[in-house]
Amino acid sequence: MNDSTVPVRFPLGGTRGAIFSAQARSGRLTDATLYSLSALREHVDHLLLVVGGLDAQGRSEAESLADRVVGVGPNVHGLWAYAEGLRAWGSAERTFDEIVLTGDGWFGPVSPLGPVIERMEARYLDMWSITDRRDARHRDRSEGRDGAVRLSAYWIAVRRRVRESSAWGKFWSHLPARPGHSWEVRNAESHLSEVVTRAGFRIGAAFASDDYPAEHPDMFNVDLLIEDGCPAVAREVLDGYPLFYDQHAIAGRRISAAMAARGYPVGLMWSDLARTCPPKRVHTNGAMFEILPATERAPGRDAMTVLAVVHVLDIEVLTDVVGRVAAIPGLARVIFTLSEESTRTAVETAWSRTSVSRDVPCEVRAATTRRQADTAVVFDECRDVVFSDDIDLVVALHTGVEERLSHNAARYFRRQQYDCLLGGDAGYAANIIELFRREAELGLVFPPTPHIGMSTLGDGWVGQRSRAERVLTKLGVNVPLDWASPHAPVGGMWWGRPDAVRLLAEERWGTDSAASAVHSRLHAYVAGERGYYTRTAATSEHAGLSHGSLEYIGDHMAMTSYGYPAGYTSLLHRAGPVGSGRGVDFARMWLRYRHPGWLGTISRVGRLARRMRRVVRRAARSERREN
Repeated sequence: MNDSTVPVRFPLGGTRGAIFSAQARSGRLTDATLYSLSALREHVDHLLLVVGGLDAQGRSEAESLADRVVGVGPNVHGLWAYAEGLRAWGSAERTFDEIVLTGDGWFGPVSPLGPVIERMEARYLDMWSITDRRDARHRDRSEGRDGAVRLSAYWIAVRRRVRESSAWGKFWSHLPARPGHSWEVRNAESHLSEVVTRAGFRIGAAFASDDYPAEHPDMFNVDLLIEDGCPAVAREVLDGYPLFYDQHAIAGRRISAAMAARGYPVGLMWSDLARTCPPKRVHTNGAMFEILPATERAPGRDAMTVLAVVHVLDIEVLTDVVGRVAAIPGLARVIFTLSEESTRTAVETAWSRTSVSRDVPCEVRAATTRRQADTAVVFDECRDVVFSDDIDLVVALHTGVEERLSHNAARYFRRQQYDCLLGGDAGYAANIIELFRREAELGLVFPPTPHIGMSTLGDGWVGQRSRAERVLTKLGVNVPLDWASPHAPVGGMWWGRPDAVRLLAEERWGTDSAASAVHSRLHAYVAGERGYYTRTAATSEHAGLSHGSLEYIGDHMAMTSYGYPAGYTSLLHRAGPVGSGRGVDFARMWLRYRHPGWLGTISRVGRLARRMRRVVRRAARSERREN
């Protein structure tokens, strides 16, 4: 540290540089990142962008905002990207009175950055951030305000006095390789604040944790921060483990509404998260489930152009489906595909009896090889129309059910799917269309996963996760897969923008049940790759039926556990599958939980023993034949 022991304020007419760390998605920066970059550009004299994975178009966009672009690998971000930026600057870094180390770890600005930066320029600090947090000290079990202050790593402004110190140089020269676990990354980020304060420098935050109820206000008091004019919302508030947010009553939908009320275009944020997070996590954290009324909420709007595709498998519900389709506002064309050519007359007769049959053209196409309850015809037999430029929305339906369902379950499945997609009259469908009109980044709307009378929860991949992963890799989709079950139109029916599902048309879908299962589970992932998020929608009746059932199931599942779901589900996942409940299954669970390393060894020994037993039995049979 230099001889002066008192920090100085930002000098009048001083210069500020910034290093911005980001990762490209599909070759370019997300619109949310470009929005943040553009706002930051106004307040710095030099902006250096450290980014990985840009294509030519993405680099051109980046260079229009940044003074210099430094390319790095796909896993270099945060502190490790800042290190690359500092190396790229070299001695030029000494020309700035203050440097800002930031990146795409926050969304904003929700409120203007200028007033916050101006306020912090007047403070006598060596290093500052927008927010801070208080972490418990090692072996300190006390509560309250005596934790160690750590600046939030998504924004760190460092003044000249710190950067000229040996502590600063030593921190960067001893920075280890980026660890694999997120908690290790957080520890490394917190260590910077510790190093700086230990060296005698003064740190502070524009919105200090002392002024908020929680020690980590950037996680637990985001609504209060936004109300006070905080310009940044940390990414980790919205892309983390949903059960953690459930435990702490962190409501992403409320946070998003507060951001929108301040003028932030939240569609950019959800589009960014759709590219980077598993879809079910985004859907849960954002509370993307819509309960829609039967009465149109925004009458008088210009209609969007709608194409309806109906794959006809059974004709017993044909009249009901055709009547609902005919009531869709903005319906421009209908295509029926037939799994049985013998149903052509019934389909044509049913459509001719609707009130719109003269105004809306109807086409009937053969698809006799497709006998699964899905809508793969959208991407094969109907692709020429679906992806034409004059279609705004597609509603994809079928009239089938899985053969394994009981009569009651089949009836409920159909009612749930048709009611939640089309409702009973035009008002409900108009409300779904209004969601798309209002939210440009919304790509798909489909019913919640049907679970009454069906075993769909917990095993929604139906053993096809690996195959789905291979297909997505082939299609160039990098959106992370959900673990337990996919976020998908499991019933095979949905509303969507053609552009959101365009990638599915690049695959030739088979006609067997396995191909059907995979196809029906990929829509949200291909939409996310193109920057579209999804919502689910239901009538109030079906929302009530589902919630009551799930609440009862959850209550009974939790009877043998204690605490919050985040805790006991983690315990259950660690123990693994129950199997059929035999003694050997519980023994395996105990081994997985208490001695996970042993289980692998025992399994290998067991496999070897079984092979040896087969060899011995063959030898014994051969010997008996010879005798």
